[in-house]
Amino acid sequence: MARRPVKETRPLVDFGVIIKYIALYIVFALVVFGVDSVVLNAINMSPTKQVGNGHLTLFEVHNTGAAFNLFAGQPETIIVASFLAVAVLVFCVLVFSSRLTQTAVSAMALLSAGITMNMAARINDGYVIDYISINSMPNFPVFNTADIMIVFGAIGLIMALFSKN
Repeated sequence: MARRPVKETRPLVDFGVIIKYIALYIVFALVVFGVDSVVLNAINMSPTKQVGNGHLTLFEVHNTGAAFNLFAGQPETIIVASFLAVAVLVFCVLVFSSRLTQTAVSAMALLSAGITMNMAARINDGYVIDYISINSMPNFPVFNTADIMIVFGAIGLIMALFSKN
């Protein structure tokens, strides 16, 4: 009598994935904190800095809005939306941990850290300090390290969702 192949079962919760998410989240948040500290100290010494062979300009802008200045002057709305976004990401990591790819875990940690660091700034100061301006794109908004993490996290998550792994 032929034996049926045994179907591989996954655990409902993969604690290794959860620990990896937490570790990446902490590392990414520390990167934002460190880069922000270094750049803002440099800006305090000289209000405008050209970097990258003149491709970027660093200067301080207080942003009370979200992406592209949406909801400007409504920090409570942005804080609530940020908190909910991070809560959804954490929930997804906990519930789907056994099915998440490395790309998805990294992307979700990037998103969570970027959103959290901007949210913390809004809670503490009422605004986010943006400081990177791309000289070849004069109409492009000024942004910060947390914004970069949010963009790359979103791209990575989209890639993970559409990949076949």
